[in-house]
Amino acid sequence: MARRAQAVEEPGTEPREMPDAGMFAAADQITVAVHDLALVLSDEGQVEEAVRLVEEAQKRAGV
Repeated sequence: MARRAQAVEEPGTEPREMPDAGMFAAADQITVAVHDLALVLSDEGQVEEAVRLVEEAQKRAGV
């Protein structure tokens, strides 16, 4: 999600990596990434694609 937000905000630049702050910080990192992505999505198609990607990730994670 963070990479997608960065690609929309700064096309053509190398995506920045989110730091690994341990498993307890993962929820905070995901929340920030989703918030950033939501701010840059500009149309319904982009929202639908983001939802599809999250659903695919959930299936891979078994949740």
